[in-house]
Formats: sequence, C-alpha cells, structure tokens
Amino acid sequence: MEEQIPHLLTAGEVAEILNIEKATVYEAVAKGRLPAVRLWRGRRRSLIRFRRDDIEQFIRARTTVQPAESS
Repeated sequence: MEEQIPHLLTAGEVAEILNIEKATVYEAVAKGRLPAVRLWRGRRRSLIRFRRDDIEQFIRARTTVQPAESS
C-alpha cells in the first residue's frame, strides 16, 4: 500500500481557519507555537506549509467545551 501525501495548507489558509492575520501565523511558527513544514529555506525567505492534520490537532488541543448549564 502506497502512502498518501498529506494536503498542505498555505499560511493564508491557516490564517483563515484560525481567524487570525497571516503575519500572526508566521510569528507563531517562528516562536515554535504552530507546527509547520519548511519545504525550502532561502537566504531571505522560506517556503512554509502546514499539514491539515497538524492544524486540526492544534485546534483540538486548545479547544475546551463548556458543560451546558442546568436549570
């Protein structure tokens, strides 16, 4: 069985999913708070993408569900 290549998201797509600015996505990556894949590293810029599964796990780890209030 052949392994499938995961769908990779751009910083813009991640920003939309998380409802934050694209610059905040890059800042979170630089600080190690958001998992990313560096596909290429240049002198001035890197090509960074995000695994959908990693972003979903990031959201789940930071989401709390409040119990419903009983009357």
